[in-house]
Amino acid sequence: MKRIFIALMALVFNMFLFSCSDETIADTEALYKTQATEGDDGNPPPPPPDK
Repeated sequence: MKRIFIALMALVFNMFLFSCSDETIADTEALYKTQATEGDDGNPPPPPPDK
C-alpha cells in the first residue's frame, strides 16, 4: 500500500511540471533576443552640428 501511495504521489507531483500554455519556440527565443539601439553597437552617432 505504501508503494502505491508513493507512486501515486510521484505521478501527481510530475503533473505540475507540464505547462498548459502552447508557446512556440519563436516566442521563447524572442525573450532572449537583444535588440541593438542607438550606440549599443560600439559605433555611436556623431554629435549634431553647431549652428
